[in-house]
Amino acid sequence: MRRNSAGFTLVELLVVVFLLGAFFSVAMPRVLKTGDMNLRSASRGLVTTIRHIYSKAIFEKRIYKLSFDIDTGEYWAEFLEGNQFRLEEDSAAGLRKLPSGVFFSDIQTERTQGKIASGRDAFILFLPTGIVDSAVIHLRTGKDNFFTLSTNPYTGATKVFDEYVEFNSRLQNLAER
Repeated sequence: MRRNSAGFTLVELLVVVFLLGAFFSVAMPRVLKTGDMNLRSASRGLVTTIRHIYSKAIFEKRIYKLSFDIDTGEYWAEFLEGNQFRLEEDSAAGLRKLPSGVFFSDIQTERTQGKIASGRDAFILFLPTGIVDSAVIHLRTGKDNFFTLSTNPYTGATKVFDEYVEFNSRLQNLAER
């Protein structure tokens, strides 16, 4: 007896639905974590820039500063020439912008009295002696997704935390380790 098959059986449909469900259960978390990947990328970029400026300050025997425009998400290096700071033209330390969806939450240094959460007033100084401003940079993608970058004033090393960490002596002790 011959059957005309004009459609799919229930078993075939269940197999297809199961495979689609398995695919989406693997793919969707990765798609939803794009903001987290951008946050990691932004922190890596900032750490690299801080290391680069630290090295340039020591090798060139110049005072540098890493300036931030918190509102636009831009940061750039400047060096002291005479009595004023000039923009660093080096491609590794020149004007940079945070990746899409990543923002500065606030920046705090030992010089500032409290957090700077807007404007262009935040900066980190790098001295030719190898001393760097002790600073904390908070990056965010949403209301609850933060990274904290903390600079060590004696080595220029930057420690990254995947949470919001306040600027205090506990943080400085962690950064010095």
